Amino acid sequence: MKRFALAIKLGSLSVFTGMTMGGCPGGDGLVASLRPPPVIIPFGSTQDTFVRSFEVDLSDYPETRSINWEFGDGSMQAGLPVSQGRIVSHTFSSNGTFQVIVHLFGPPDLAAGTGPEQIGVGSLPVDVTGPNELPIADFTVQEVFDDLGQTVSLARRFSALGSRDPDGTIELFEWDFGDGTTGEGIDVEHTYENSGRFVVRLTVTDDRGGEGTTTRTVLANSLPEAQFTFSIDATNALRVNFDGTGSSDADGPLTEFSWDFGDDSDEAFGAVISHTYAEPGDYTVVLTVTDEFGAMDSASQVVDVVGSEPFVRSVAPDVGIVGSNVVDAVLDGENFQSGATVLLRQGATPINGTSVEFVSPTTLRADFDLSAAPLGDYDVIVINPDNSSATRIAGFRVVTPDRVRLVTSMGDIVLDLVEDAPISTANFLEYVTDDFYNGTIFHRVIPDFVVQGGSELPDGSPQTPVRPPIQNEFSPTRSNIRGTVAYAKLPNNPNSATSGFFFNLDDNSENLDNQNGGFTVFANVIEGMDVVDAMAAVPLDGEQPVTDIVLIRAERE
Repeated sequence: MKRFALAIKLGSLSVFTGMTMGGCPGGDGLVASLRPPPVIIPFGSTQDTFVRSFEVDLSDYPETRSINWEFGDGSMQAGLPVSQGRIVSHTFSSNGTFQVIVHLFGPPDLAAGTGPEQIGVGSLPVDVTGPNELPIADFTVQEVFDDLGQTVSLARRFSALGSRDPDGTIELFEWDFGDGTTGEGIDVEHTYENSGRFVVRLTVTDDRGGEGTTTRTVLANSLPEAQFTFSIDATNALRVNFDGTGSSDADGPLTEFSWDFGDDSDEAFGAVISHTYAEPGDYTVVLTVTDEFGAMDSASQVVDVVGSEPFVRSVAPDVGIVGSNVVDAVLDGENFQSGATVLLRQGATPINGTSVEFVSPTTLRADFDLSAAPLGDYDVIVINPDNSSATRIAGFRVVTPDRVRLVTSMGDIVLDLVEDAPISTANFLEYVTDDFYNGTIFHRVIPDFVVQGGSELPDGSPQTPVRPPIQNEFSPTRSNIRGTVAYAKLPNNPNSATSGFFFNLDDNSENLDNQNGGFTVFANVIEGMDVVDAMAAVPLDGEQPVTDIVLIRAERE
């Protein structure tokens, strides 16, 4: 059998037709045909599945010997015989529209020695929608505020913005607020009629009818209000009676009344309660009430406890220099009487006030002559004309004009302040008097050089200076030699000293006397240099002691 092609001119259209010599009933003849592209016929289920089945109609291509399929998603089936390739199935990996193409090939031309030629190509766009992935419901709950910024206690705002649909869109947001009411919308607000814990349910529906749901327990609660009154006990002026029954909760009971009496005593409980203070003073008392749902409210008041006996709260100033006169020292306390006397006592040694002025039941003024007074701590004693008395233990201290004791975690160190650096020594004494150094650490140790402290706390945070930097008072007559104490400064700023200081462990004069304007020596170690040397020998992490060396207390001596 021989094949050839005949071109027939039909108007302006050239059509190539396949012609076969012989093979037709009734003898030899010519058969011409105009063939359309092969038709792809989808069949089977097309909803909620990634699997699609296709059949190619070979009615117009009876000479087909092999078939190739392309599925538009990068995959194909090639070289299939008609028995396998006429009907195929394919599983798509995702939703989308894919162009499915079929290629038909005829038999090889054995005479010419050529392979199969493509005789037809058909295509079909296929919409693939796989199984519906259900939407995921999620929501947040927020408080609602009025125009004044106050919380609307029983109102809540619900937002479903966190909900999502993996393979489509969410078209419906339905709410069950747990109190018998419902709502719709992606962002809704709801006010409950009563306090309670409510199970809120959100149901979301996607564009294919799939549903997702989630629940969350929501507390809506009208907050309690704390209130209390107090009175001084008629039988004990240090005892105060407190009444918190004026506290309330609009929609339920109060389950707890907790009291902080402001004097470091233990927390106490009860709606009505009494508390006895150890000494007179102004105390901030806080009542905290709790309702059945755990909501709290607090109220506070300052309670002035005066007692009935004289009481010395403080003396200012609380130090005096031996050999001097202290004029108008102010005693603060309670229940002083006109005609009261004041004295200082150390052991058996009294120092009577040379002049005592009654200012008020809470204030006295007194003068003291400290000529030849022994150094150290003194009790401050007030005696009323009715012989009632009060004592402030170690309320006053007689000191030298130029000595300071540093009580450290490794031992005591006594400093003698120099006479010719008045700005520097006054600055140091002010920090000592203010208790600024108490609890600081010696944060920098360089063996054979310096031990530095006075400006850092144990957690590594700075102890921020409370006074401005002082003028540099370096003098070559006060050199940075072993056993001296000098101020630390900022680089390239001679007048930047504040609270930081260092001990010289060696003769550092050649270095520290000749840089940054010279480092001002303001004191000498007269006791405890062995303690300083022990500090220089501790284990270090760089320049930081591995274990904190604490300056427990700095006091004038």
